[in-house]
Amino acid sequence: MRAFQYGKLFEPSSGLRIVERKARRCLAYCRHKLGLKKTPLPIPIEDWIERALDIRFGIEDLSHLGPQVLGAAFIKDREILISDKALQNEGRFRFTCAHELGHFVLHAKVADAFQETDEPGFASSQRIERNADRFAAAFLMPIPHLERELVRIAEDAKLDPQWCLSELMMPTQKSEDLWKALVVPEVCRRFGVSRIAALIRARGLRLTTDHQRPLLPARFYYAWASPSAISVFDRGSPPDERTGRGARNE
Repeated sequence: MRAFQYGKLFEPSSGLRIVERKARRCLAYCRHKLGLKKTPLPIPIEDWIERALDIRFGIEDLSHLGPQVLGAAFIKDREILISDKALQNEGRFRFTCAHELGHFVLHAKVADAFQETDEPGFASSQRIERNADRFAAAFLMPIPHLERELVRIAEDAKLDPQWCLSELMMPTQKSEDLWKALVVPEVCRRFGVSRIAALIRARGLRLTTDHQRPLLPARFYYAWASPSAISVFDRGSPPDERTGRGARNE
């Protein structure tokens, strides 16, 4: 069996390296502040926001900010509020928390407050919202941990990890089946994230030895990440597993 060096297989695409670095530093700071030698999975994001980063955190009705708002970050007040609507889906809730944290880390000098109503993934037209999504995905799914779990997912399914990882990067029917039936559901379960979060993360990673090869083929991402397509991707899933994003839109 090949010995994998976790953290060496994939790296962020060139345009995402600054966001990746800031997410990694924030994660390391949280571990240091809390005296943790290892990163727990799923990462207890709402607890770390308060205990490690000294940001007030609350869950309440945010309908006064707009009917579609699921999260808000108030930079000057050092407060993150999450709509009680987000509690309907654990993955959505956690990604929303990490997305709002992303505004604190990435955009503290851009504006005093952020409230999100955009659609998830590539449908978000604003660059700051896309970067907050990417920060959230990087924070909740660190590269070494994601690589390790991908190998374990393959092994648990009695598949050769090297073959499985290679196949996942190919735009084939077999790859599509692996992503939809095995990899995305397992990544969501192990990291406690929504499916759109898993797609955003996989799309932003490249093979270290070949930067032209993303972990998730572009055809799959654009077929599955739009608001209309995600319901097709989730068809047959229990309602509480359906994705939405930290996304904030119902």
